[in-house]
Amino acid sequence: MPMKALWKLNGLLIIALLAGCGYAVSVNDNVVYTPPKLFTGQHITDKNLAACVEQTILDQEITEARNLKRLNCTNAGISSLAGLEIFAGLEELNLADNALQNIEELKHLAQLRVLILTNNSLQNIAPLLTLLKLYSLDLAGNAGLSCNDLKQLEKNWAELSLTQSTTLIKPEHCG
Repeated sequence: MPMKALWKLNGLLIIALLAGCGYAVSVNDNVVYTPPKLFTGQHITDKNLAACVEQTILDQEITEARNLKRLNCTNAGISSLAGLEIFAGLEELNLADNALQNIEELKHLAQLRVLILTNNSLQNIAPLLTLLKLYSLDLAGNAGLSCNDLKQLEKNWAELSLTQSTTLIKPEHCG
């Protein structure tokens, strides 16, 4: 391989490596690659949830709200979900072992398939009745939850079970 071609190949390899690390790449003072910016448009009021979401955005290199598909914020001291509804593409959400009482914002997450709410302080799961793609739900450890809401959810899921299997883990007092 001629020396000139080897230098070009080495240059291209260096550009590719730098681009993969999130750096802008310039040649002769002309920017040839600028990495996409990470998503920063969230306005989450609960500082613990905000910290979890920010770390997830960094870890998964999320550039748009709709690209966040999985979020795991267990045992984080979260008491409010206000602002989470911007992540409408969420498919899997784990909020086990927090201090949640209200989950109203979850009704906006129509893509949710798996939801873990174990060991919170939930009183009402009515917002979940609109989540038509939800097929796995864990509500164990929510002693204040009304079993009537669970019956309505089971009724909705009975119709869905013809097309997919569902998993519902109930609080202990609901049998």
